[in-house]
This record gives sequence, structure tokens and C-alpha cells, in this order.
Amino acid sequence: MLRRLSLLGLLSVGLTSAQTVPPLKLAGSTPPWIPGASFTALPPEAAFRELYGGRIDGVLGTLPGPPPPKGTGELVSIPVGLFPVSVVYSLPGVALNLDIPTLCLMLSGRVREWNHARLRALNPGAALPTLPVLVSARVARNGVSLAAAGACVKAGMWPRAWLKSNWVAGASFRRATSELQRADLTIPGVLMVLGPRDVLGGAQVAQLRSPGGAFVGPEALTLETGLGNAPTPYPGASPSLPAAPFRPLPPATEVGAYPLRGVVWLSMLKEQAYRGRRAAQAQALVRLAEGLQAGASASGLGGGFVGLPLNARPALRLSFQGKRVELDASASASSP
Repeated sequence: MLRRLSLLGLLSVGLTSAQTVPPLKLAGSTPPWIPGASFTALPPEAAFRELYGGRIDGVLGTLPGPPPPKGTGELVSIPVGLFPVSVVYSLPGVALNLDIPTLCLMLSGRVREWNHARLRALNPGAALPTLPVLVSARVARNGVSLAAAGACVKAGMWPRAWLKSNWVAGASFRRATSELQRADLTIPGVLMVLGPRDVLGGAQVAQLRSPGGAFVGPEALTLETGLGNAPTPYPGASPSLPAAPFRPLPPATEVGAYPLRGVVWLSMLKEQAYRGRRAAQAQALVRLAEGLQAGASASGLGGGFVGLPLNARPALRLSFQGKRVELDASASASSP
């Protein structure tokens, strides 16, 4: 009887330990596009406070993390996906076409009226009003603004010194959040850049000229059309990133490639043995990162989120008690 109770006790302990591995918790500005973790929408500063306090496993957002407080440990940030940046405006009755150079001139305040000659050339026959271009920009650091600045610097329209995640040059309105920006859309003549989650139904979204010359919207960035001529999101990556993981890389001049994209980053502490964490949690975090890099979300008005192709996925190197976190080959989401 005693032996039976002891065996039942051991089995009970084993089952309890196997079941007490807590689910992964993420926070930040960008919800995960695959299952495997709970998510809390928080501003970046608040999300990283939660991470450094040991209350979440990682931060998912459009910028890599800032240096952690002294004594916290090393922070690791890796790209796990891409998203389209939408150009949203308020001109009732006008379906707008833009190219990247003209957009950059508008954002920087050098094209100040909607009936400017550059805009008339891109929109023949459109009834462009004599309204001022009123740019609404976000003063807080964000990856949407950084993506727009990167495209303008790459196009030679902005100096490299303007490559910032919170530029306000040329802005008529300076807002702290995307919610406050969206409120500006009630003002005729407003122009702004937004990420997929911030584009609401009924919003006017501009079509951008693709490398092949066609005008396309952010919804073109889906698994069916691929990513085309995406800008390099980090050193060493391919300049062309298709959405489908095994699709051959399309040429840089492919018609239909949406030209304005940002990067989604997953940030976490490199040493995972902190605040009672277990090795299984670190392994689950690696599997989640690989799943994000291989997955995609549904595409709506503002587009969606897509992972990275196999040849552009950096490995996530975490450690637990000083030893690298390893996965079985069968458990790796990126294994062919």
C-alpha cells in the first residue's frame, strides 16, 4: 500500500511539473500572427518594462528594443516579419496615386498643395483640390515612421540625417499616438502613414507605384502576390523578400510589388534563466520565433503581416544557465 501511494505521489509530481510550464506572454504594438502566446497591447516603453521586470517573455513590435537597465542582462532583438505601411489621406471623392519620391516631398513639406504639378501628373483627370497638404506625424518612436524615412533616404529624397523613427519635419500635426493621428482624418487634406492595425474600414488609402510601374495598395502584400522588391530590413538580408517561404525570389522590377514596408521585431533577454523560468519556456520562445518567421496573417484594407523566407531568417540564440537553448530538428518550425 505504501509503495502504491509512493508511486502515485511520484506520478502526481511528474504530471504537475509537466503541466505547470506557463504559456508564453508577449506584449507590445504588434500582435503575433500565429498561435502560441497570449498578447497584451502596450506602448513600447511599457512593454519593455514588463519584459525587464520578468512579467512577460518577449516584446513584439516595429522597432528593436532599447538597451536594458544595468544588471538586467543582454537584450536580443531579431526580425520575424514584415508589414506594409499604408499612406492614408482625407480627400473625399479622390482615389489617389503616389510614387515614393512625391510622397517623401509631401511628408517633408516640399509639396504643400494637393493640386501640385507632381500630383496632377500622377493623377490625370482627378479633381485635386487647392487644399494644403496637412501631414500628421507621430512624435513617439515607431517603426512605421522609420520605414517611411528609410524609403525616402533610399530614394535620395531625404538626407541620411533624417533617418529617424520619430521625424516631424513638414508635419502640420504632431501626435503622440496613432489613435490621435486617426482623429485627424476628419480634416480635409490630411496625410499620414499607418501600420496595418491602424487602418480602419472606410479609410482612404493611396495606391503606390510599384517597381514595375503599376499602382498597388498595401493589400497586395499577401502570400499570393509575394513581397517583391522589399527593402533590406537588416544587414546581410536579401534585398528581395517573398512572403511564401519556398517561393523563388522575384526580380526587383516585378510588377505588383508594394514598395513601402516595415519590419516586425521580437525582443527578449538572451539569458532565460531568470525569475524562476524553466528551460521549456525558453524552448517554446525559440519555436514561437521560428513560427512567426514562417507564418502570415490575413490581409485586409491595410495589408497584413508576413514572415520571412528561409534564406532571410536569422536564428534566435538564447541561453539557459549559460548553455545555448537547443531544439530537436523535428521541433523546429523552419525545418523543411
